[in-house]
Amino acid sequence: MFRACCLALFLLLPQIIFAQNQRELNSEWMCIRASGLNMPGDTISKTEFLISNWLPAIVPGTVLANQLFNKQIPDPFYGMNNEAIPDIYKIGKGYYTYWFACDFKEQFPADGSEVYLNFRGVNYSFDVWLNGHKLNDKPDEGMFLSSSYCITKYLEKNGTNRLAVIVYPPSPVGNPNNGQGGDGMIAHSVTNQFVAGWDWIQPVRDRNTGIWDKVFIKRVGQAHLDHPHVVTLVPGRRSPDGKQWPATIRVSAEVENTSDSTLKGVLEYELAGKRVSTTVTLEPHSLEEVKLPDLQLENPKLWWPNGYGTPYLYTLKMRLLVNRKVVDDDTVTFGVRQLATAWNAKTKSREIKVNGQKIFIKGGNWILPDELLRFSKGRYDAEVRFHRDMNLNLIRVWGGGITERPEFYDA
Repeated sequence: MFRACCLALFLLLPQIIFAQNQRELNSEWMCIRASGLNMPGDTISKTEFLISNWLPAIVPGTVLANQLFNKQIPDPFYGMNNEAIPDIYKIGKGYYTYWFACDFKEQFPADGSEVYLNFRGVNYSFDVWLNGHKLNDKPDEGMFLSSSYCITKYLEKNGTNRLAVIVYPPSPVGNPNNGQGGDGMIAHSVTNQFVAGWDWIQPVRDRNTGIWDKVFIKRVGQAHLDHPHVVTLVPGRRSPDGKQWPATIRVSAEVENTSDSTLKGVLEYELAGKRVSTTVTLEPHSLEEVKLPDLQLENPKLWWPNGYGTPYLYTLKMRLLVNRKVVDDDTVTFGVRQLATAWNAKTKSREIKVNGQKIFIKGGNWILPDELLRFSKGRYDAEVRFHRDMNLNLIRVWGGGITERPEFYDA
C-alpha cells in the first residue's frame, strides 16, 4: 500500500508568514557524539563548560551533513562511498545520537517583554537545556513538530547564554534491505520514509537525525500573537481580466497573555488601504483564537495558476496592541483565490476549479532536492522556477519526504 499523502500546490498558492521581531540562531553551533560525553545537560548548558573542542556544526543540519562538513565521512554521492558509512540499523542509534550547543547573546528584558526559543523541526526527538535549566519535561517527539519555550526567566543577566540540545534518531530506524522504505518499519514513526532507501535512492545512514530546520529567538510583549490565518472566498466564475466582484477576506489569529494580569487590547490588520480591528480581553496565562470581522475586498486582484493569469499576491500587516502600544506583529503574504473540487462522472476523475474556472492540471512530483536536507532560499527559488518554466501548474509534495519549509512555499 502506498503510504503517502500529497499536497497539491498551484505555484505560489499558500500564504507565507514572516515574523518581524525574531532572529535565527544559525551560527556558533558546535556538536559532538553523545556516547563520548558523559555529562548531564544542566552542566553542558552552562557557559563555563568547555565546548571549544567539539566540532563546528551547521544548523539547520543533520548529523550526517555535519559529519560530511567536518570530513569525517566520504561524500555519499560519489561512487560506492555510501557503503563505507555505518548504517544506523547495524551500528545502533547511539552512534548518531548527538549533542548540539550554541552560545548566543540575548539580554534579559528590562521592559517586561518575553523571550521565546522556537524550533521549527528536529528529527526525531530531543531534550533541551538553557543555562543549566531543562526546558522540556519529556523529549519533544516527531520530525515535523514545532516547539516553543518561554526562556525569559532563564536568561543570564550579562546577556551571554548557552543552549544545549541532545537529539535522538527515529525509532524504529528501519532495516534498509534494498526495498521501498526498507522493511517499512520507519513508517511507524512520524518522520520521512525515503531515508531507509527507495528505488531511486540509497539509505541515508543517520535517517536524517538532527536539528534539520531553523531555530529562532523571538522577543514579544507580555501578550503576543501567533499563527495568523487568512481565508479568501471568491464566489462565482471569474475571468483573469476585467473588473471583479468583491471577494471576502476572513482573518484570525491566536493571541496569548503570559502575564499574571488581565490585559485588554486590539488586534488589527491593514490590507489594501483598509484597517480591520477587534477588541480582545485576555485573562492571565490564557490563549485564545480571535476572529476579526470579514472584509469585503472590492475589485480584488485575483491569484491564478501558472499559465492562466497573474499570481497576484497581497501583503497583510497584523498587529496586537495593548495600551495603544504594539506588543507583537506579523506579516502574511497570500493570494486571493478559491479552490473547489468535484467528481466528474464522465471522465471518472476529480476536477479542480480555481476561481470558478476548470483547470487542466500539469503537475510535477516533488521529493525534496537533497537527501541530507541541505537547502537554501536560492536553491528553492531555482528549482520551483524550473517547474514554472516547464509550464507546470502543480507541485505534488510527496508524503514519504518532508513537510516542506516555509522557504519552499515562498518560492
